[in-house]
Amino acid sequence: MSDHAYDISYLLDSDAATAEVPVLHVAKAPPRPARSPSHIAAAQAALALELLQAAEAHEDWIRQYVRMYGIAGDGV
Repeated sequence: MSDHAYDISYLLDSDAATAEVPVLHVAKAPPRPARSPSHIAAAQAALALELLQAAEAHEDWIRQYVRMYGIAGDGV
């Protein structure tokens, strides 16, 4: 390649272009109200109850399986 391919002197001689930048304003949103801890506690309690019920059903299925297939267990 020739030296002209690397010649950037025309960039140095020209005036720098400036673009108009709009002024940005930060709009603050009103703070969201914090969730009430009682709602969170109620949801956790409901989930815990569902998990306990599911665990009981699971245990019942295991007992039924053991009875059906006569598997000797450790008192399950």
